[in-house]
Amino acid sequence: MERRITVKGIGHITAKPDYVIIHMTIDETNKKYEKAVEDASDRINKLSNALVNIGFESDALKTADFKVNIATGYKKNFKGVSEVVKTGFTCTYRMKVSFDFESEKLSKAIDAITTCVSDPRLNITFTVKDEEAVKDELLKSAGANARRRAEILCEAAGGKLGNLVMVNYNWNEISILSPTRFDSDYLSDTAELCSEMPMLAPESIQPDDIDLSNNAVFVWEIV
Repeated sequence: MERRITVKGIGHITAKPDYVIIHMTIDETNKKYEKAVEDASDRINKLSNALVNIGFESDALKTADFKVNIATGYKKNFKGVSEVVKTGFTCTYRMKVSFDFESEKLSKAIDAITTCVSDPRLNITFTVKDEEAVKDELLKSAGANARRRAEILCEAAGGKLGNLVMVNYNWNEISILSPTRFDSDYLSDTAELCSEMPMLAPESIQPDDIDLSNNAVFVWEIV
C-alpha cells in the first residue's frame, strides 16, 4: 500500500506599502435628476483641476462607482401622520486617484483635496503596486513551510519524502492592505474652514507594514 503524508503549509510574509489609493466620495442632491448630476460633475471637475494644479495628470482622477438614488423625506398628510415622500435625487460619485507612495506627494494631494471647494469625503488606503509578486512570495512561503514540516515528520517516522502527489489551495482573493488608514467625513461645510486645516507633514505619514498569511495543503509520497 502506498504511503502518503498530508501537510498544511502556512505561508507568512511582510510587505512594505509602496502604493497609495485616495478614495473620494461626492454626493449631490436636487429635486431634478439632471441638476443633481450636473452639480456633482461640476464638483468633480474642480477636484480634478485641484489635483492637476499640483502635478497630477489630467486623467489621474478615475471613477470607481456612480449611482443615483431617490432622495426621501417626511411630510405630514391631511391626518397629521408623517409619511415618507420623494424629495428628489441623490447623485453619488466615488472617485479615486492612485500613485506610488511618497509622503510629500501624499501630503500635497490631501492638502489640495481638503482645500478644494468640492469638499469630498476621504478614505485613504496603502497597498503594494505589484500585488502578484507579493502573492507569489506568499505561496512560496506556504510551500517551503509545508515541505519543511513534511520532511521532519517523515524523518521522525523513519522514512523519506517522495514525490509531490497533490496540492490543494483555496484561491480566495487576498486583501493586501496596510492597517494604516485615513478616513474622514465631510471635513467642513465651507472652503474657508477647510483651508484653515494644516497640511499633513510628510514625516508624519508612515504606513505600517502589511502582514499576510495564507495556507495550502500538500500531499507527498513517503519512501
